[in-house]
Amino acid sequence: MEERVFVLLVFVASFVLILSEKIHRTIAAWFGAILLLILGHTMGVFTTSGDHSLEHEMLSWIGFEVIGLLLGMMVFAAILELCGFFEYIAIKAAKMSKGDPWLLIVYLGSFTTLISLVIDNVTAIIIIAPVTLKICQKLEINPIPPLLAEAILSDTGGVASMVGDPPNVMIAAEAANMNLDHIFGFNGFLLRLGILTLISWVATLGYIRWYYRDWIGSKPSHVESLLEEDEWDAVEDKQLMFSTLIILGLTVCAFSAKEFLGLHIEIHAIALTGAGIALIAARPADHELRDGFMHMITEKIEWAALLFFAGLFILVGGVGNVGYLSDLATWIFDTFGGNEVALAIAIVWFSAIASAVVDNIPFTAAMIPVITEISEQNNLDITPLFWALAMGAGFGGNATPIGSSANVMTVSISERGPHPITTKEWIRVGLPVMFITCIVASVFLFLFHSILYSNPDFTP
Repeated sequence: MEERVFVLLVFVASFVLILSEKIHRTIAAWFGAILLLILGHTMGVFTTSGDHSLEHEMLSWIGFEVIGLLLGMMVFAAILELCGFFEYIAIKAAKMSKGDPWLLIVYLGSFTTLISLVIDNVTAIIIIAPVTLKICQKLEINPIPPLLAEAILSDTGGVASMVGDPPNVMIAAEAANMNLDHIFGFNGFLLRLGILTLISWVATLGYIRWYYRDWIGSKPSHVESLLEEDEWDAVEDKQLMFSTLIILGLTVCAFSAKEFLGLHIEIHAIALTGAGIALIAARPADHELRDGFMHMITEKIEWAALLFFAGLFILVGGVGNVGYLSDLATWIFDTFGGNEVALAIAIVWFSAIASAVVDNIPFTAAMIPVITEISEQNNLDITPLFWALAMGAGFGGNATPIGSSANVMTVSISERGPHPITTKEWIRVGLPVMFITCIVASVFLFLFHSILYSNPDFTP
């Protein structure tokens, strides 16, 4: 038996534990990471770079840029929660919907998707999910349907934007290194994936309405008393709220300016810088709040989620290090490489299925160099393969609660309330959505492969 088989066994066992919910997903991920460390030292199964130690190599597998981005936006969310902003939005949205559960899903889902076009969907969830939880608590309704809808709709909608989904950011960065940034820029994603995503988004919303038809038909209690509330009464510190929102807005503008102005600064650095400025500018009016300000901020950051991502990166990095991901990708190219359209469609489905099991961020990180290497070896046009990867990783992330970082954050935030989202419930909604959206993507690739996805000069 090859020694690397033990790495695969640890990987599979860890994900079984994560999905089974027998123990917390963070503990399961780190349990697997520890076993990989033991395997590395006892069997020497992993390859290290240069003079790097095994521990240094394993740390290099962690996507600290992703964790840095999440941490920065969590700080913004924590400050806004402390000053009452989410409570304000919760009352405002509930009054706009007049307590209608379906309108809540439409408003909040649309709002989250629109945010996901200009910032990544993980950040959008960090901002809007606490609001949703507060709305549902006020209306005394189950928060699972709107929370699930927001995550799935943001995953779907984020596919259309270069900054909307972390895998897209990673693909665009690699394309820029290959001088393909004129194709995989902000406008390139919208032009080539915009209509596809819109159709997929509408189909997703239709399925959610059908699945939650009983919940939608229920009548929330306390609607009348909620409509009489003044949303401004919920804001505890207006100055803190406005200053934080201004800095958040400037941070988002910096995300967009990075591409348009060609700024040589990473997205996570922008997020952490903005969060740092927001902390420096924060001057809570309440002296008691001011004294314990940083303690309250750190209490509201989802440390368990960040640690889960780190463990997940190590698990996927281990599988990639011993060559399993390369083997799978090579099999796809060997099987479907004779037909460029069939190859692109195969990548969509392979990426979707893999992203349903493994978070789409580390999966995309592992697949990009594989696709690049094999396209060079076989003299293939890499652009349709990158577009297929973006579709599959984005849409496939809907299937399970660990399929995308936005999903993980949604589940983590749902655990603050009395109705946490279970793996079983997520799969019932997300798996059919994955099939629906991937079918739409496959049709688009079949019909418009030569026009949209392998034509560098395409303009509407």
